[in-house]
Amino acid sequence: MKKSNTILGLNDSNSAAAIIQDGRLVGMAREERFDRIKFSDAYPTAAVNFCLKEAGMTLKDLDAVVFAWNPGHELEPQDSAAAVRYHKHFLHYIPNNLLRHVGGEKQNKRIAGIREHIRFLEGDLDIHFLQHHPCHAASAFFISPFDEAAILTIDAYGDDITSEFFIGRGNTVTSIGRTLFPHSMGQVYAAVTQYLGYRANSDEWKVMGLAPYGKPVFYDQFEKMIRFDREKGELRFNLDYFMYYVWHPRRYSDEFIRVFGPERQPGEDLTEHHWNIAASFQLRVEDVLLDMCRYLHKKTGLDSLCLAGGVAMNSKANGRILMESPFNKVWIQPSADDAGGSIGACFYYWNQVLGNDREFYMAHDYWGPGFSDEEIRKALDDSLIPYERIEEIETAAAQAIAENKVIGWFQGRMEAGQRALGNRSILADPRDPAMKDKINQMVKHREWYRPFTPSVLKEYQGEWFGNAFPSHFMQMVYPIRPEKHDEIPAVTHVDGTGRLQTVEKTTNPRYWKLIDEFRKLTGVGLVLNTSFNDNDEPIVCTPKDAIRTFFGTGIHELYIGNYKVTKQRRQDSPS
Repeated sequence: MKKSNTILGLNDSNSAAAIIQDGRLVGMAREERFDRIKFSDAYPTAAVNFCLKEAGMTLKDLDAVVFAWNPGHELEPQDSAAAVRYHKHFLHYIPNNLLRHVGGEKQNKRIAGIREHIRFLEGDLDIHFLQHHPCHAASAFFISPFDEAAILTIDAYGDDITSEFFIGRGNTVTSIGRTLFPHSMGQVYAAVTQYLGYRANSDEWKVMGLAPYGKPVFYDQFEKMIRFDREKGELRFNLDYFMYYVWHPRRYSDEFIRVFGPERQPGEDLTEHHWNIAASFQLRVEDVLLDMCRYLHKKTGLDSLCLAGGVAMNSKANGRILMESPFNKVWIQPSADDAGGSIGACFYYWNQVLGNDREFYMAHDYWGPGFSDEEIRKALDDSLIPYERIEEIETAAAQAIAENKVIGWFQGRMEAGQRALGNRSILADPRDPAMKDKINQMVKHREWYRPFTPSVLKEYQGEWFGNAFPSHFMQMVYPIRPEKHDEIPAVTHVDGTGRLQTVEKTTNPRYWKLIDEFRKLTGVGLVLNTSFNDNDEPIVCTPKDAIRTFFGTGIHELYIGNYKVTKQRRQDSPS
């Protein structure tokens, strides 16, 4: 079999594209960053264009196009109306949308599209539909630092599977157990999210953020609904309480309402009752995931664990897995959700299908678009705003944060994952007890209870947190040392924890230097970090996005490339 050199991976749930060359990731981006629709599920036209440009390719130059779903499972679902409910007719959808990326003069696009469609039907374009959970497993293991590891993938569902256990060794992942739809942790989490008045499959992290404010008084009820069969290694749910597997606008049943009371409507006040439901449910989810990991460790005897799937984005559970499960090392890549299936499909095809050795480790998440100083300066000039060039931009930004200013920080290539990791970030002083409320109100325009991340220098992590194991991608919650709570109140959640990001000099020297300069000024080796966006807006991608969000929010100053931007009017601009 021919060994592919360039492979394009696609996913359209959290729509994204990724591209690898000779077994190494070249670019990855989510469509939402381009079309500005959060969690966009449109065909990833702009993301594909970015990936092709980054690789210096056209679609016709590719060796393979791979997709992180197998539509054969979706077309005739077994015992599942929900599979049809979300079905997008992939076999028709992909070929027709791929035509957007093939050549032809502007005036001959329709003719060119017909010609290229015929070429596709004749098999000229090498496209592969891969199974969803093996793609998750590949995204978790093949780009991890481990030579061998146990793997747990867990989400709503994919190809009728909702969770799966694997062993990863070298260039293969091997399934050793699975749970089938409709027994789905991801769908149940979406149901509880909807019951609490939020958007299912979008706002699950709000439930996680709300949970520490409540008490697990309903734990026993959730324990009866959600369990893990330790003998069979399968998730089991009492489906009498849920409606996600039938045609119904509500994902929870009348029986669920009978147990917990009337559902909260969007926009209604949150009460202690809602806090307690969130707390009880989140704790039960964590305990079940811990049971799954203990089972997997017993079955494999391995020391390292990789996680993927939407449920693996639950950073509170991930922190407990690291600290309480038998695994000593846990790795979760930054796009563990479905968008990361685009990466997983590429590496599954390259390593497992084609049998190539692994050569790539994802040490950072900066795989999206980047912009030169010239491009940034042009965007600033076009916007008629004042700015100044600063050589030591990190020092100036650190000084502004120490002066209690909230700053926008736009540098290098955009993060590919859901979370801003120091290239598209809003930064502030973690020492100010009022800072959390200040940013939520004047910048993020979001719920009062949602916490912010501490970005901490690797060298000082153990000084501030109860665990020194690195969390480079903001995927784990650790306890903050009790004696430090009063020193960094803006990033200390109500339960004394923080969803940290470990910052290393080798992977992001500019961000590392900013935090180190802040440390020199204040003695604190961490800053408050949140994504550079307004509420319900994707993270900013381009300089124009950054400028627009800067002026549309209460951010005090913008540090973009080597330029500092303020909100004073330019002298030569029209009045």
